Amino acid sequence: MAHDKADRRLAAPDPDHHLWRNGRLWWTAFTVHLPGWRKDRVRLSLATDDLIEARRRRDEVLADYPAANGCVLSIRGGARRGGR
Repeated sequence: MAHDKADRRLAAPDPDHHLWRNGRLWWTAFTVHLPGWRKDRVRLSLATDDLIEARRRRDEVLADYPAANGCVLSIRGGARRGGR
């Protein structure tokens, strides 16, 4: 049975969002907004084959990356923008 967008919005957040396994190691990917209306897609190895450790490292990267690199993360949360 196909799910529509409303079903996906009501689903619990994916704990593995921004993670993927490439070979034996976990990686993270996210988009950042830079000065001057530029965007960049960041892909970083988390250098671990353990999913729990990968989640911890991903959370650390997402928390520290903006201040260290002068950018703003572009991450969708549970709430929708625009009141829709």
